[in-house]
Amino acid sequence: MWVMPIITGIAEVMSTITFIQFIEEEACQTASLGAFLAIRSRHYSAAQPCLDLVEKEIIPHLEAINSTFGLFAPYSFGCFYDYIASAKASASVMRELCNL
Repeated sequence: MWVMPIITGIAEVMSTITFIQFIEEEACQTASLGAFLAIRSRHYSAAQPCLDLVEKEIIPHLEAINSTFGLFAPYSFGCFYDYIASAKASASVMRELCNL
C-alpha cells in the first residue's frame, strides 16, 4: 500500500526534528549547569561564558529550529516553546546573581 511509506516518512521527519530540538536542549542544560556551578563556587566571572553561550547562541538556535521546523513536529513544539521561555528566565536570574 502506498500510504504507509508516506506515513512512515512523516513520522521519521517528526522524530528527527524532535531529536534535534532535544540535543539543543541538552546543550542549554549543560552550559547552564556550568554557570550554576560557577555561581555556587562564587566564581561569578566564570559563569559569564556559559551564560553568553546560552543567551547568544543556544537559545536563538533552538528558537529558530522550533519556529520553523518545529511546526512539523507539533507534539513537541509547545514543549520546546515552554523550555525556551524557562531557559531565558533562568539565564536572566543567573546573570543577575553574578551582577553581569
